[in-house]
This record gives sequence, structure tokens and C-alpha cells, in this order.
Amino acid sequence: MPMTRQAAIAYAFASMSVAAMSVLASVASAQQPVSPGFAGNPSVAAQPDGTWPTVLKPSPPSDPSAQEAPEWSAEWSAKEIADGRARCATLLKGLDLVAEPAPPIREGSACGAPAPMHLVSIGSSPKIAFSPPATLTCEMVAALHKWLTGDVQPLARKHLGAPVVEVATMSSFSCRNAYGRARTKLSEHGRVNAIDIGAFLSERGEKTLVVADWGPIAREIASDAKAEAVKRQAEAAAAARKAKPPAGAPRVATPDTIKSFQAGTSIPIGIPRVTFGIRGPGGANDLTTGSTGLGWAPPSQLGGPKEANAAPGPAPGPADPKAAFLHAVHKAACTTFATVLGPEANRAHKNHFHLDMAERKSPSICE
Repeated sequence: MPMTRQAAIAYAFASMSVAAMSVLASVASAQQPVSPGFAGNPSVAAQPDGTWPTVLKPSPPSDPSAQEAPEWSAEWSAKEIADGRARCATLLKGLDLVAEPAPPIREGSACGAPAPMHLVSIGSSPKIAFSPPATLTCEMVAALHKWLTGDVQPLARKHLGAPVVEVATMSSFSCRNAYGRARTKLSEHGRVNAIDIGAFLSERGEKTLVVADWGPIAREIASDAKAEAVKRQAEAAAAARKAKPPAGAPRVATPDTIKSFQAGTSIPIGIPRVTFGIRGPGGANDLTTGSTGLGWAPPSQLGGPKEANAAPGPAPGPADPKAAFLHAVHKAACTTFATVLGPEANRAHKNHFHLDMAERKSPSICE
């Protein structure tokens, strides 16, 4: 009788030997091939050029002459590894996925995890393949299973007309600091606790890329509008300085300036308390655009009736199906993951979704 995926995962945990771990280690060190689904897309399949992110190097060995032992161990203890695998067996029990236990990862004093997994695919009918497979903690694997099967697939059918069969993995484990900078806190990627997803491939063969299909970015629109307002203010100030008459020049009234006077405004014509009024065709004292006359102007009544304040409705969503799908799955991810970053977060995340299960006391981050 063929073995189920769940039984295969449990068997892999139970039967892994030292020899098998060394084989997996050699496989993990090799570069993972990109599946054909995204291989032809340079924006998804291309690897970093070496300048970003900045990968952390293992901490240098302590001075051999020093008497104190280092505060961290270069390897995970047998108990840490056993506890990690037991937790994985509990978290992944009953989940429809394909994953392989990976050797413990330990780099430097902070990077790595005692019981990581190589996540190959999630779900069935259809399955969602990871291209390439992602190296993650079991907490991340379980969270991805919940999000992809519970949110992404229904939303893909709604907006794209077909389920997702593949996601483009831009990054999973990487021993580096946040945003790839040299002087920031350790990234959750360094803890094997994060994944960057750059695109989704539907069963129809259509690709939805975060960088190309997200649509207008509100953060950039606001920045451009602010820059345009500053530009217009500068232009208006320059025009005002240029049009200002020289000191001592006589002020000449023009038809345009006369028309700008409102009812009840006194125009200095040499007759005290007399103003110009505009009479309507019927001779009434309401101010209209009829013939002009001289007389007492009625009080100014400006503005007219005010419209009732309507309750603001919901902001319209993206009209493009791909953009609507990306916005919807991003929003849904915020209910599962501790951190969700996308194009609205900053320029560093313009081309992918960052998802992690960081432990923090503050509320989850959703940008």
C-alpha cells in the first residue's frame, strides 16, 4: 500500500541516519535549479549580484590563549535537534505537503535552526510547488500551508480564474541582517524563519509578478504628489515676484478686477457709502449678471445651500485582476504571519512579499 505524504514525513524523521544527513548536507550546499515555470523570467529567476544582501560571515574563533570558552556552540546539541524534530512532527501532522528534513544549520553565533525543512510543495489537486524549494522552520512551513490552501487558492480562483501551481522563491535561509545592511538587527532569514515570494504561476500558465502587477504604489503616489505641490508653489512664487509692479507705480483697475468685487464691497469712487450693484432682468436687488446700476447693494449671500455630508465609502480596489489578487493575498497573509512586507513597505520590497514568523511582543507588522 503506497505511503501517504504524512507517513513519509514521519518516516523521514524516524529513519534519518548520519549518512543520510551528510547526503542531504551535500544536496543543500548545491545550487537549487529553478523550475521551468519561472526560468524564463529574469526578474524572478535572477540571483543577487553579490552586492545585496550582505551575507554575514561566521564569527572569528576566539583567541586560543583566552581562558573563557565562547558563549555559543558551533553545533546544535543532540537535545536541541531532537526537540526541534519532535516539534516538527507535531506541527506538520496531517498537513498535505511534501517536505524533507534538512541537516541542522549553524552559522556564526546567531544564524540557523536545529531542525529545518526543505519545503518542496504544498497541497494537492493541484499542488503548489516552490521554485526552488525553500529552507524553513516548521513554524513557517505550517503557516505557509494555512495561507496558501486557505487564502491564496480561493483568491486565485476568484481573481485569476485558476488556482496557483507554483510560487517563485526569491529567498529563504540567508545568514544576514535585515534589509541586507551591515548594521541592522539579524534578519528572520538568518533564523530560517522567513521567505520572500516574487511571483505566482497559475494553472493556466499565467505569471503574476509582484514587481510588475501590484499596480500603483500609494507610497510613491503620495511622494510624487508632494514633490509636485512643492514645485507648483515654487513656480507660483516666482511668477508672483515677476508680475509684482515696481514701487510707486499707479494701480489701474481693469474689467477683470472690477468683476471680482462681491456684493456689499465698497469701491472708492468719491461718493461716500455708495457701492455698485448688479440688478437682474426684473429689476430686483438680487445680484446677477444682468445690466448694471447704481444703488445700495444688498447683503452678500455667498455659498448657497450646503450638501449633506455623505459617509465616505470604501476605497475602490484595484481594477486589474492580477493587482486585485496580489492585494488580496497580501492582506490575507497579515492574519497568519507575524511580518508581511510588500511594495507599500519600502523600495527594498517593491518586487516581493516578505513573510516571517518573528517572535515579538508588539502586534504583527503588515505593510
